[in-house]
Formats: sequence, C-alpha cells, structure tokens
Amino acid sequence: MALTAAEKRLRNAAYQARWRERREALVKAHPEVLERELLQAAQRCERLSDQERLALADRLADLAMGYQWRATKFAALARKVRVGEG
Repeated sequence: MALTAAEKRLRNAAYQARWRERREALVKAHPEVLERELLQAAQRCERLSDQERLALADRLADLAMGYQWRATKFAALARKVRVGEG
C-alpha cells in the first residue's frame, strides 16, 4: 500500500527527529565534532548567504560564550583549590 503525502511527511519527520537526537548525543559526547563543523563552515563563509552567515556567527558566538563560561568556572575552582577551600 502506497503512503499518502501526509504519511510520508510524518515518516520523514520521525526519521529527522531520530537523526537529530543521534547527532545531539554525538555532539554532547564529543564537543570537538561541533567545533570542527563550525570551523569548516567558517572556512567557506564567503559562499554563504547573509542569513546563513549571521546564523553561523551566532552559533560561533554561542560556542565562545560556552568556553568563556567554563573557563571562568574552572578559574574560580582553581582559586578555591589554591586557598585550600576545594
């Protein structure tokens, strides 16, 4: 029995959702994967549209903020360890 267009869209949405879940799990387990993808995208940014470049810039800024947040957290922990509070 052939699927209707609505059934195909629903099936494809399920496939995409599973793919996104697997990809997110990979990125969480290996953040360097996301970093490598973003660096590769930045290398070819001249071929992107304005909207795509802005989205890429936002993702890069979010990644940088995450690194900054973690660096600040580790620096505070290092200060506690130095004083013997850790």
